[in-house]
Amino acid sequence: MSAPGAFVTRNAKAVVSAIGGIINVLAVSVALFQFAPPQYAGVGTALLAVMEALRSTNVWIVKNEPAIAATVDKLATEAV
Repeated sequence: MSAPGAFVTRNAKAVVSAIGGIINVLAVSVALFQFAPPQYAGVGTALLAVMEALRSTNVWIVKNEPAIAATVDKLATEAV
């Protein structure tokens, strides 16, 4: 598999997670701004956006754990 193809394959779940997070934030934001008091709607939307970003980051880390571990090991041996 080519390098770009391997990159896309390795990160596909993180991209899908990010797209799902964006859709989730938009849907919940609409509901919050319709039904919640304005001062709480913005805070709720911001907190949800942060949580979705952390979730997508977690998915990326889990999918790339072997590559991250190999890079850390390489950097650790070079530093010594």
